[in-house]
Amino acid sequence: MKPLFLKHPALFILLIFMGSNAFTQPARYSVANAHAHNDYEHNIPFVQAFDLGFGSVEADVILEKDTLFVGHNHEDIYNKPLYFERDYIEPLNAAIRINKDAGRQVVLLIDLKTEAMATLNKVMEIIEKYPALTRSPAVRFVITGNQPAPSDFENYPAYIYFDGDINNPGHLQHLSRIGMFSDNFRKYSQWKGKGSIPKSEEEALITVINKVHAVHKKIRFWGCPDNPHAWKVFMKLKIDYLNTDHIDQLAAFLK
Repeated sequence: MKPLFLKHPALFILLIFMGSNAFTQPARYSVANAHAHNDYEHNIPFVQAFDLGFGSVEADVILEKDTLFVGHNHEDIYNKPLYFERDYIEPLNAAIRINKDAGRQVVLLIDLKTEAMATLNKVMEIIEKYPALTRSPAVRFVITGNQPAPSDFENYPAYIYFDGDINNPGHLQHLSRIGMFSDNFRKYSQWKGKGSIPKSEEEALITVINKVHAVHKKIRFWGCPDNPHAWKVFMKLKIDYLNTDHIDQLAAFLK
């Protein structure tokens, strides 16, 4: 069954304007609003970002001969081999078991770089070895990259969520399985992170942010400027997760 707002576009427009102030945008930013992009490039994958308090960490995964590596491409897995289980799931499991912050939550955004079905099956095979993670309300596994079709989302275990595209009707039909929405900043703006965003580009960004907030979800942009001035602008726009490759600098900025 289609959600009500898909049957009645006027209602969706009303929700967008209502959502500009009412829904998931943060009232106060903290390091929980930080997303560690290309996390495998940092000094200590996962642990460094988690210890800084990041609310979202990204792992790009490559399935090669039944082994799940972390890296952006095949060159990475040979030059600097990292492993999904050893370098992400094991430390995440250990962190959750000793975490004394009852209110803390973390998203592990898993970017499937190889074929969707086989790679996701391997991801689940590894995660399910750690039942404390599949049962924990403090952890959300969100699948991006080479995803299965939206019509198949409901076939996956409840602990698996998917990264949404607000312009994809299939994703809007399966909102309960959408863990967050991500989008390419360059679809809306060519701003380089200095001065002000051109008004028309700012309005385009606000429109998509409000669409996401209207369905009670959070949004992250990738491919965007990554500096203190840009972070201030993005907070004013009420972007939920600040995407960064500079995790120490963003953590210090938010603290």
